[in-house]
Amino acid sequence: MSLEHKLRPQAVIRRMPGPEVLEALRQGKKFIVVDRDFDTVPFGYAMIDMMYRGDSFRTLVPQSLLFYMANPGEGDSDDALDEISDFYDEVKGFEHGLMEDSARSVQGANWATLARNAYEVYLINKLTKGGEGNPDVFDFDDGVLEGLGLKDDYVAERAKAIAAIALDKSPENVKKYGLRSVLRHVTVRERVEEELPIEEFDAVACWAGSHYEIRDEYRSNPDVEYQIDCRHDKEHKAGKRIVHQRSEEFLDKDISRLEGEIASYRSQNGGIGRHDANLTRVYINLAHIAQENHRAQLPIQPKEIEE
Repeated sequence: MSLEHKLRPQAVIRRMPGPEVLEALRQGKKFIVVDRDFDTVPFGYAMIDMMYRGDSFRTLVPQSLLFYMANPGEGDSDDALDEISDFYDEVKGFEHGLMEDSARSVQGANWATLARNAYEVYLINKLTKGGEGNPDVFDFDDGVLEGLGLKDDYVAERAKAIAAIALDKSPENVKKYGLRSVLRHVTVRERVEEELPIEEFDAVACWAGSHYEIRDEYRSNPDVEYQIDCRHDKEHKAGKRIVHQRSEEFLDKDISRLEGEIASYRSQNGGIGRHDANLTRVYINLAHIAQENHRAQLPIQPKEIEE
């Protein structure tokens, strides 16, 4: 080959991302599976080898996400929560297959589990203030609690009730916490006969000249019926109270109902952030559940984007 031919400019063929990848990049996706190599990795992304059911494949993920997942708690909490949530929403379909031995390497870990763990760290950081002290006693940020409505009695009571459900508390326990407003009432129909206490006898009966009679206001109660001994003896005060139905208080075990009540109440008094539900759950875990029974803590998963 002549020197002139060697020095002639050669055409350079660069492998470019396919149209599907380009569209995913345009949409700002956080987890993009690529089916071929290309020379130039898009700005702000990194090419990562991942495993799924024993097969290796390549993905594009944002470099910022890699930082947040490799360094949980560092950087901007709000940005990290959004970034991790977006990624988790896209990768969760692969969750059960993304498993390798190393939990320390970002590239070798179960990505969905890693995302949840990092997400929870950022939630805790968002809720609490920095500083040293007892690691089991959290110094919550009052401004964040105010923003979540947890300084409002309505929301705070339901947060405590959710903890009570998780800890399997009884209605009696709940009353002791001053949470009677969250208890539900049910009417139980049954016939129960009881001896009438003297104090109640004096309230429902009066002396009619020769015997005791039931006062008019106590004669037509459909729930409670009174029967007394009509003797010509003013000292004889005996009778029965017959209950046909009673109202019973109970704690509804549906946590989602209470969370729905909080969301509905807050939506009427301002906006609700994407991560507020999980921030509230983490607060309930740390403030009310963990020290009594850490196994009873509420599960935390990154919040999906609502369509």
